Amino acid sequence: MDNDDEHVAGDFFLHSMTTDTIQRRTFLEHFQRFIPQQTIIYIQYCLLRIPFILIYDYLLTEKFSSLNEYILKYLIQIIDHNNYFFLKPISYILHSSLFHILSQIYLIFLVPVLGLILLTLLLLCSDRRLVIFYSYTISLLVIYFDYQMSYKTDIQSSSSIDTYILQFLLSSIYIQMLNIRPRVRAYKVQTRLCHLAPIVLIVTRYLISTNYNIPVLKFYYLIWTFVHLSELFLCRQQTILNLMRNRFINDLYHLYENFGLQTLINYLSTRIDVATLLKIFWLTKIIVLPLGIRTIYTHPYISNVTLNMNMANLNDNMTLDDKQTNYNETLVNTIYFTSLFYGTETIFTLISLACLISYLMKTISHRLFRLLHLWTEDVEQIGTVVGVMFFLLLFQSNITRLDLNRRHVPLLKAFSLLIVALFHFLHTILEPQLLKVAMQTITTRIVFNRTDENSQEGEGNEQENRNNSSLTSLYSSPILRSYHHRHVYTCLSILFLVVLYVALLWRLTTFSTWLLAVTAFSLELIVRLLASLAQYTLYVLDAHNRLSNADSFDEYIFLIKAVTSCFEFILGVFLLFNGFYILCFESRGTLRAIMLAIHAYLNIIKNLRRGWQIFRNRKSAWDNVNQLPLATNEQIEEYNDICSICHNTLTSGVACVTPCFHIFHQKCLQKAFYATKNCALCSRPIIQERNQHRE
Repeated sequence: MDNDDEHVAGDFFLHSMTTDTIQRRTFLEHFQRFIPQQTIIYIQYCLLRIPFILIYDYLLTEKFSSLNEYILKYLIQIIDHNNYFFLKPISYILHSSLFHILSQIYLIFLVPVLGLILLTLLLLCSDRRLVIFYSYTISLLVIYFDYQMSYKTDIQSSSSIDTYILQFLLSSIYIQMLNIRPRVRAYKVQTRLCHLAPIVLIVTRYLISTNYNIPVLKFYYLIWTFVHLSELFLCRQQTILNLMRNRFINDLYHLYENFGLQTLINYLSTRIDVATLLKIFWLTKIIVLPLGIRTIYTHPYISNVTLNMNMANLNDNMTLDDKQTNYNETLVNTIYFTSLFYGTETIFTLISLACLISYLMKTISHRLFRLLHLWTEDVEQIGTVVGVMFFLLLFQSNITRLDLNRRHVPLLKAFSLLIVALFHFLHTILEPQLLKVAMQTITTRIVFNRTDENSQEGEGNEQENRNNSSLTSLYSSPILRSYHHRHVYTCLSILFLVVLYVALLWRLTTFSTWLLAVTAFSLELIVRLLASLAQYTLYVLDAHNRLSNADSFDEYIFLIKAVTSCFEFILGVFLLFNGFYILCFESRGTLRAIMLAIHAYLNIIKNLRRGWQIFRNRKSAWDNVNQLPLATNEQIEEYNDICSICHNTLTSGVACVTPCFHIFHQKCLQKAFYATKNCALCSRPIIQERNQHRE
């Protein structure tokens, strides 16, 4: 925002003040006692730009397309009706199929792209320039309304006094608009023309005959319009040229040429504040437009507003009973249908709605994750991810072309998927924290819970404790105390809520492919939650020495992860076939096909390759370890050292000797083979030396 933007609101209130500011305060200064000046400037920044976004959104509506078709048909009728010789080539072009194809391309591609470029340039303007632009526009509208009021008001009408009052108000608005922008030479002429408007109206009504009053009015307002436009095109000509050449196009082009497209997009997003403008635009569209500008309901209230403009020609043939079927009897239904229609009217509106949902989900997630003590930097991305997912779900359902009575269905489906996606993201943040708590439990047990009594126990008692029943181990008090943690409670709460949510969906909704997709998505989350709790349980049992086979701890962890990955792979294949069925028999679309291809590559093909690679690596590592000779008691006593990988004592039967005569545990060496084939101490290649030693 420019530095001169802060003085725009002050200029609006201070332009007519000539007294000393110390003696007399303006309305803005009194207003700043309740609202800070920066807040007023930010509100001004948004209000000056929302009308441009509303106009651009109107270019994407069906009403604008119908208006273009109506104008085109009207021109064709005029050309065909006149039947002039020089108009026949134009008529032939307008009737050709190529022209209709080009007109469709113009409405589908050129209008959105060119409108977006123009909208970007307008949004980049400073507040002062936008205020000047609005002053010229409002002044021109005042001239037009003044002319229409003077032209259509009858001399003997009872509203003649009201006409003078309205004309006085319009004149005041025009003078106010003149005072907002800097004064030029035509200022006095425009002021006098504005003050002459009531006099001209009185003269044309009472002093001039009826045959000449209309031409005099037209001549007067033409002069007024010409003077107004002359100020714009003559006095502001240099400003407009500099604005178009230097300020916008050249600067943006040089920024793109020197720093690239990503820098240009970051600059535009920082300068314009797109997300905030889109959120305010969506709220403005569903609140302001239905109440004033584009009213879609009458009395009784219309329920179906998706009727085309061509349906107006059929109204004459409809009976009264048929017309009453398109109406509601309550205001609540009217507000609901109006908000639903305007909130999902165009693709641009869906993007704005996605920005609003993204902001709401970001706010909710921030409070939720801070409450659960799970705040990380990744939480900042949840708003963007949810917004993009919400827009893609609505866009692939083709919600803008659905009947109004069915538009709530894709919205509810999208929100239901967002709830499961939020739980998925919560589990993604929760799982490492839960395992971190488990590792802290192990560390605490090792450091602080080694009492003298445990140190004096023999190996026989230790083996006996390890062979105790699993039921007694699980229900001992130290283990139960390990589960009294907020992360464990959070994981169990998510598991309970997801199960309850899926049960409610199956009870309240009918069987459909969408229900199968949500269920599969939820089952994937349930399996992940159970896997996280199973890993946490293994860590706790290992910390309290309650595992029957402590050496197989890593195998248990790998088994849990392998079962989870296999289940996720099966659900991914199921979702692929379910989406393919929807694509073929329920809802076709290019975006849905692209999303299915992305899902097949990321969640099926890549996971299959990664799982197969992990299986091959484990098998190769285990084969290499099994080919190494086991260490005897004499070799271990002669080696007289610990395992350099796990730093535990070496025992016969589970330790092996490398060709470089270093001794490691078999499990430790197997895990080391995942990263490197070299010795952990001397960094020599074990397999190569083993082959040479065999030769």
